Parts: sequence; C-alpha cells; structure tokens
Amino acid sequence: MDNFSSYREHRGFDWAAFLAGILMIVAGLFLLRHPGKALHAFVLLFAILSIVQGFVWLAFYSHFHYYISLSWMSIVSGVLDILVGILFLYSYDAAGLTLAYLFAIWFLFDSISGIIVSWHMRNLSRFYFWFSLILNIFGLLIAISLMFNPALSALTLIWLISFWLLIFGVNEIVVAFARR
Repeated sequence: MDNFSSYREHRGFDWAAFLAGILMIVAGLFLLRHPGKALHAFVLLFAILSIVQGFVWLAFYSHFHYYISLSWMSIVSGVLDILVGILFLYSYDAAGLTLAYLFAIWFLFDSISGIIVSWHMRNLSRFYFWFSLILNIFGLLIAISLMFNPALSALTLIWLISFWLLIFGVNEIVVAFARR
C-alpha cells in the first residue's frame, strides 16, 4: 500500500500523453483534409518499410543459412521485398492501387473468418450468432464493393486511420488530465 500511496503523491499532469494526443488529433485532421497526400505518405512509408524488411531478410540469411535448411527462402523474400519497395517508390499509381486492393482483400478475409467464427457461436447464443453473422455478411458486402472500387478502398483506409488517430488522440488528452 505504501508504494501506491507514494505513487499517487508524486504523479502530475502527463505532458507526454497530452502532447501525443494533440499530435494524433492534428495528424488525424490532416489526413481527413488531405487524403491524396495521406495516400502518398502511406505509399512512401510502405516502400521504405518493404526495402528495410528486404535487407532484414538478407541479413537473416547471412547469419542463419548454416543452421536452417530453408534459409534460402529468406533470400527470395528479401529480394522480393526490396523489388516491391523500389517499385512503390517509382510507381505511385501502382502502389496506391496495390494498397487499395490489399485493404479490400484484408476486409474480405476478415469478414469470411468472422462468418466462420459466427457458426461456432450458434450453440452459445442465438442472439450473438445472428448479430455476428449479420455484421460479418455486411462486412463481406463492403469488402466486395471495395474490390470493385479501389479508389473507395484507398479512401476508406485513410478514413479509418484518421478516425483511429482522432479517437486515440482524445483518449491521450483525457489520460493526461486523469493522471494529475
């Protein structure tokens, strides 16, 4: 108990959480206001991460090729990651389209997985089964529409990230005040 009471006496306003919250809100509003620039930033970030990941795979091979029999796969993965990263750096349109389709495919697989899980819930509760099944079918329809309209998919991705930043930014500000 003494540790807890001494902690309560020494805590104050959390400036780090407050500033993080402000930055998240500003970033979220910027993404909503400039979706084209946001998509370009995502493409650039994905390209850089892909190239870095490629070098990580190549380094993995150089360290573990004597110990792991399938380590040659890390060379293939590394080269492919680097090539994808370079392609994304030089072809913004292809990269944006790829990210849009990846987002739609992710939505599709997540909805299909949710439908499968829903069937396992039918013995637990009819309400949760139907609720989950209907939401996941709705998600499946959204995923299919996103696959046929990649521009909508890219915009939806930006909106989701923007709203996530706004929600967690507000949460960080609340946490900053709650800790005083």
